[in-house]
Amino acid sequence: MDKNFAIVHETDERMFYLKSMLKGVVFKVPTHVYAPNVLIEASTLSAVEDGAQVFCGRVAKDAEMLANSRDITLFSYNQSERFQAVNSRLTAEGTLQIIIERSKRSIADCYVFILGFGRTGAAVANILGKLDVALDVASTSSVRPAHAFAKRVLAMKNFDFSPYDVVINTVPSPIISDKELLSMKEDCVYIDLASKSAINLDYARYLSIDADIYPALPAKTCPY
Repeated sequence: MDKNFAIVHETDERMFYLKSMLKGVVFKVPTHVYAPNVLIEASTLSAVEDGAQVFCGRVAKDAEMLANSRDITLFSYNQSERFQAVNSRLTAEGTLQIIIERSKRSIADCYVFILGFGRTGAAVANILGKLDVALDVASTSSVRPAHAFAKRVLAMKNFDFSPYDVVINTVPSPIISDKELLSMKEDCVYIDLASKSAINLDYARYLSIDADIYPALPAKTCPY
């Protein structure tokens, strides 16, 4: 009988380390492991055996339907509170690293604006707060918790970025207009942690703003 070793799909450095950690581990059924940021679609499952188990992050509806018809069990990392908490903390640590590397100012002298105060936004505010970094937060909810970290909690509209040295977005939606983008300083660092950018990145770069989107940040800054 063939042994069921995990098939780790190496799409980033995390998966490289995970493959070495799972080397020699035998599972009861065929097992596939994907990175948390990979969207599992029906086409993805073409390489997966019937009756297998799949560990993944995001799953498309067509993949769910196909998995049910082929007795494939899907385990989503996003259903794990522990994973969500650790991933947010590692994302916050990676964000701090980017600020230190990209900003021309000392971290202590930066004025930071965080868009969104969900799990990731809160983790970023927490780590910056421990360093006594001045920050504001824009949020449509979680206003009271945000006040524990922010100088000001602002509405998620009519943005004026002129006071800020660093802008961090966690909202996966294009909420910032090109006109609002004009208020950013040229030496501002824009860090997008969402799956979809809140700004027109090409226009931001045209304005000489240091702007980029950082998907799967823990894979880049702390993969092990």
